[in-house]
Amino acid sequence: MKHKSQHHRIFFPVLIALMLIPLSGIFAASVNSYPYALKTTSGAVNNPGLGVLAKLDQSGTADTPARYVLFKTPGTSYRGYLSFKVGPTVTRASVSGLRITINYKGPAKSTQAWNWLLYDWNTSAWVKIGDNSLARANIWKTLTFTATSPLRFINTTTKEIRLQLTSGNASGDAKIDYAAILVTYNPTPTAIPSPTPSSSNCALFPTDNIWNTPIDTLPIHAQSSAWVNSIGRYTGFHMDFGSGTWDGGPIGIPFNIVSSAGTGYQTVSFYYPEESDPGPYPIPANPLREYGSDHHILLLDTDTCTLYEIYDASYANGQWSAGSGAIWNLNSNALRPAGWTSADAAGLPMLPGLVRYDEIAAGEIKHALRFTASQTAGYTWPARHLTAPASSGIPPMGARFRLKASYNISSFPAELQVILTAMKKYGIILADNGAPWYVSGAPDERWNNDMLHQLDVLTGDDFEAVDISGLVVNPDSGQALP
Repeated sequence: MKHKSQHHRIFFPVLIALMLIPLSGIFAASVNSYPYALKTTSGAVNNPGLGVLAKLDQSGTADTPARYVLFKTPGTSYRGYLSFKVGPTVTRASVSGLRITINYKGPAKSTQAWNWLLYDWNTSAWVKIGDNSLARANIWKTLTFTATSPLRFINTTTKEIRLQLTSGNASGDAKIDYAAILVTYNPTPTAIPSPTPSSSNCALFPTDNIWNTPIDTLPIHAQSSAWVNSIGRYTGFHMDFGSGTWDGGPIGIPFNIVSSAGTGYQTVSFYYPEESDPGPYPIPANPLREYGSDHHILLLDTDTCTLYEIYDASYANGQWSAGSGAIWNLNSNALRPAGWTSADAAGLPMLPGLVRYDEIAAGEIKHALRFTASQTAGYTWPARHLTAPASSGIPPMGARFRLKASYNISSFPAELQVILTAMKKYGIILADNGAPWYVSGAPDERWNNDMLHQLDVLTGDDFEAVDISGLVVNPDSGQALP
């Protein structure tokens, strides 16, 4: 049943009352802690440096010894522990949760059990929190464990946390590519920053548009397994947005709220003019533009509720140039002409698929999310454009996936549960070629990047492709049947 209330609508500013609520009254904060010491009491290790454990970069059957620590059992079982420390800005008393994430490759539990334990400083005993029962033999698997009553595992003086690793026998070795403890805590109250003072009552397409349609009850697509394998069954997800900068620029795809009456229009010279809307476009002085190679500019005109999107935009000698451009009437379900691109390779709009922080603050995302894959073939409704001919077993542009209903999201922070719930209810739409399972969002200084990295534990195996063919009203329209 679709929501019939105001749906997928951008409002600036957020209600004053919401802005004055202390952040700690809505969400807890969290920060990752990485190991700073390793002590082995039985067995041996090949350790290229504990710094490698701060980055999850091994998946599938990959094997780069310089990127993991090898825990060995040379004729004896392994036993040792990693030391972590709660950050200096976090008091022990404020900690409300500990979530341990391990990227593991080694024997299956049936051959050799590997166990993880936390040291209880109150009882001087080790407490088991998990094992390798969910791992397949010699395939990288990201394991997550949650500690109950977390304060007992934090030293009262040094704030040290000890994570022990033991093997059940001496029949194999374990490789660890990533080890982190996410410390959730209740911060000192601070106010939510005020958003841009501009405002918009423009919905991002009608409520019955396919972007805004729940797909949680639809059947699994017949090609689901093949498509997930093609993108990467054991490849991790990445939230391609955040706060601050990376490699010199903001993280994510920004958008501009504009008034064409006040901004005026600019002509744009396209190098794909045959598949571009000629415009003109209401580009303000110094617009927010995506940092990196694609240089997207997204413009929401609040005077006309029109969305303008431009790919590979540049400005020189008083003239805007770009690869392609698309103009969308947000009150219409009309799609691009068949075979046409947009600012996105799939011929779809981009802004409706971005994760935006204001939705997190509101507690709900009511639309599908945009994501990329390294290889696509053909296109399927609602997409309109392909980058390679259709091929069995390779997902087309426009393919819809969802997080499996059985995936337990209860241990994630509330902010991330908003994203995960949307992935279950509305799913994710394949919209461009790029890094596999990269989910798009808008940059915002309110994002907690360490928290977003918790979603790196998701893999393709946690998702399934959805058959949305039964929602089609007209192949040239984005309207979806209820």
